[in-house]
Amino acid sequence: MSQIAFDSPPRATVHSPTLWRVAGGLAIAHVVLLFAGFSQERSTGLGDSIADARHALVEGSLTRSLVGGYIESLSFVVLVPALVFAARAVGARTPLARWAGTTSLAGGLGYVVVTLATGMPPGAAALYDGHHGGDLATAVALMDVRNFAYYLSLLLLALQAVALGIAAVADRFSPRWTGAAGVVVGVLLLVGVAGAGIGLHDIATLIWMVWWVGVGIVLIRNAPMGRTDAQS
Repeated sequence: MSQIAFDSPPRATVHSPTLWRVAGGLAIAHVVLLFAGFSQERSTGLGDSIADARHALVEGSLTRSLVGGYIESLSFVVLVPALVFAARAVGARTPLARWAGTTSLAGGLGYVVVTLATGMPPGAAALYDGHHGGDLATAVALMDVRNFAYYLSLLLLALQAVALGIAAVADRFSPRWTGAAGVVVGVLLLVGVAGAGIGLHDIATLIWMVWWVGVGIVLIRNAPMGRTDAQS
């Protein structure tokens, strides 16, 4: 009997059950670490008042905020091997799946690079300068760079979700959750970026996180057990 929420693939493409479980665990760990980092950080959004900016960038514990930023950055480091494995495990059987899987990997790695290179450093610099007598307007400008980098990085995350979804459908690997749902999530991210001014990007990102945790569960539950599953 196929599973309703997380349907099984017709066969495994990577035969080590340990690798499947580790990759699935890393996918889930990304989201867990991300929320752990968020819980310790302070930041500003576009259009925040000077009072809000002062509260986020000058007041409070700098150490706590930087630790939160480190944990958030670590979440993107552990995301990389999960992205690599998912692209390899899902996009392996057909030319379309291989193309889509590779595209998903490129989109996901681009998302990580943009976040770590253009999102995290300006945020850390704004916090550091705010706590060391720097000009508040300059610190806010740095946070705006972080915010715009985040918005644009979501375009790459949308590509990752859509492409992995296409690969899953083409390979008949969890075609409902990883496949069709992945395409829908990617489209929602595109809409979310366009509607960032009214906060749609936050909703779309949360939906991606739920979907990605589900992908991690799919990888763990479909770890091969000595033979491949021929039933979808």
